[in-house]
Amino acid sequence: MDKVLAKYESGLIIPPDKVIFEAKIAVTVFKGVIEQKPKKVIINGEQFLEYEDWQTLGEFYRCSAITRDAVPVEIDGVKGAKAHADLVNIDTGVIIGGAEAYCLRDEQNWGEKPWFQLASMAQTRAGAKAFRNRLAWVAVMAGYRPTPAEEMTGTETHPPSTTEHYCLEHKTSFFKRGKMKSYAHPIGDSSEWCHERTTEVIVEDVPKPPEKTQDTNLGGETPPSDKKDYRDPDTLKNFNEYSKACIVDFPDVIKTSQDAVTYAGYKNRLEISNYPEAYRKIVEKRQKPPE
Repeated sequence: MDKVLAKYESGLIIPPDKVIFEAKIAVTVFKGVIEQKPKKVIINGEQFLEYEDWQTLGEFYRCSAITRDAVPVEIDGVKGAKAHADLVNIDTGVIIGGAEAYCLRDEQNWGEKPWFQLASMAQTRAGAKAFRNRLAWVAVMAGYRPTPAEEMTGTETHPPSTTEHYCLEHKTSFFKRGKMKSYAHPIGDSSEWCHERTTEVIVEDVPKPPEKTQDTNLGGETPPSDKKDYRDPDTLKNFNEYSKACIVDFPDVIKTSQDAVTYAGYKNRLEISNYPEAYRKIVEKRQKPPE
């Protein structure tokens, strides 16, 4: 205890009450600057800070972000850019933090952008996130969200729905805009995304297929009768509905959500942009007589 007190007296440790006092001053000045912005980033009724806002806050605490070169990456078959940024003390040059960030082509509005724009956004996100990792507590004191605005897409002025396109795991709404092929949302303060259509089918909710009976046909797989009444595929709006329907309607060949992908002729879920069309492919394949 005496050593801790000695560090406080020597200035090596700043007393908590002084830290909070200085933070309150910074919050007051910072809010005055941000509130003068003509165009604010509002998502779900909450304001997010842009890179230049984080740079302003960094000046209050004598720190600056140095972004490194962006490099090409490929994650789960999706190409994009990755960058790293160091947070340094302006007076000493000592590195006091840092962060990595991505910009991938499966994000809204980034699929057709040239490489240099993806690289630039990855660097911007990395810089903003480096500030966020160090100063998010001050931003929260000021009433702003800790996630940099560059990691969010679009704006939403309505509260999230808990009944439709809602992610129970992350307690937020999925959204779909622009060239997005499915409903999705960014995961917290990371660069990862949660896609609604990647939600695994809950096996307990799917009726068990009937037990197989002895088949006297030795000529191979027997397709269902042409008279079978299939469901209307146009009612399938997302991957979860599609995969459940396939498991229920074709239990002899489709037992998992991955089977619903491969049996329809796709390599992975990202290739399925039209669920009714994928369902019809399975119907046609099942009705085709075995060779």
